[in-house]
Amino acid sequence: MPTLYTRSLRVITAFGVAVVAGCHGILDVSDPTRVQDSDIANPAGANARRLYAALNFTQAAAQSTADVALFTDETSLDGRPDTDTPLNHRDGVAYEAAYTSVSGLSTQDPHLGRWDAVVTAADVAVPAVRAYTPDSLKGDFLAHLFGMTGYSIVQMAEDVCSGFPINHVSPENRPVFGPGFTTDSAVKYGITQLDSALKYVHDSTQFQYLAQVAKGRALLDLGQYAAAATAVNGVPTDFVYTTEGNNDNYTDPSQYDYGFHNIVVSDSEGRNGIPFVSAHDPRVPSVAVGLSYVNSPDSAYFPTKYTGYYAPLAIASGTEARLIEAEAAINTSDPNWLTILNALRAPLGLPDLQDPGSQAAQITMLYRERAFWLYLTGRRLGDLRRLIRNYGRDPETVFPTGAVLGGGQYGPSTAIPFVFATEKTQNPYLTSGCTSP
Repeated sequence: MPTLYTRSLRVITAFGVAVVAGCHGILDVSDPTRVQDSDIANPAGANARRLYAALNFTQAAAQSTADVALFTDETSLDGRPDTDTPLNHRDGVAYEAAYTSVSGLSTQDPHLGRWDAVVTAADVAVPAVRAYTPDSLKGDFLAHLFGMTGYSIVQMAEDVCSGFPINHVSPENRPVFGPGFTTDSAVKYGITQLDSALKYVHDSTQFQYLAQVAKGRALLDLGQYAAAATAVNGVPTDFVYTTEGNNDNYTDPSQYDYGFHNIVVSDSEGRNGIPFVSAHDPRVPSVAVGLSYVNSPDSAYFPTKYTGYYAPLAIASGTEARLIEAEAAINTSDPNWLTILNALRAPLGLPDLQDPGSQAAQITMLYRERAFWLYLTGRRLGDLRRLIRNYGRDPETVFPTGAVLGGGQYGPSTAIPFVFATEKTQNPYLTSGCTSP
């Protein structure tokens, strides 16, 4: 896969970005100096389209991971007030307003648009793969595309408030719009795409396990715990699916400068946050980079989970599969949930957990474990929203709340809003913004 990906970047460059996906008449160019549909009506062209979708997937995962970390309790911004963002304050109203007021409004929503681009790029690639890819590769290439589409839709559902659109491109390269999705309807739609991935997969266990873990995660969102455990059955614990590297991953400590690149590990943020620094947990490695700008008596810690600015992100894993099984076990009063968690902890030398007794306390313990295991993987917002939606927790007991270090108060938002002013410029079926937080 890395080799194919590297080759694809050269192919895409040679094509003059002929496979740019979106909802704007993608390939119907008439300029003879640019690549025509006929020039890429072959296996190499089909593969370039697939890998262009993968490039969008990598970029979306990086943006989403950063946004989710700031919106929740994983990271904070430690720098000048003019470098702050409403995401860091859980202020969805200010976030949407900031982008709505931008002069020359972008045609891409800053968070939702990244994942939307994956879906539309895959839409363009699927017909080409069906038509031109050799049978020996076709199944796995289709599984890859449907897996990325399903994953993207599930991520949108977990991150974004109800009412958001999912845009498509037809085989004739025409935009396909529709009304907004609720969280549940989007999750269910994502599952249909993941089922397609599992239907087509042939030899690639990477694409198979990606789809299985994403489906298990989606079924957790729907409260279908036994089905979620079944979905991830057979995924090896040592499985890890990573993106192919990115240019939006602020993970190099040298980038910390008390200015623009000032993302630091949060520690018990907003009273409810996990003590990601003070717990000294090996699953959240960090390095001290100096005194905090907004809280100078304390040191600021930079996350070092990833090895550098271009490091790939781990977005699905066998560890997550086991955590899904543990949650299903708790919901059937199966004591094996604790065995699963302790088996994951043992290789790191972490002491065994003890059963806290009640199911509510078990869920709290599980989600704390999920916070450490899945740190900076884009999962935390979905987890916090699931605690509210499925387990009846009060938002003010799971999200950071109260005063923000550096000034201001946390807002009440429990999801990242889509920018209605941006989305309605493309989608005529949207009549309102978020229908619920």
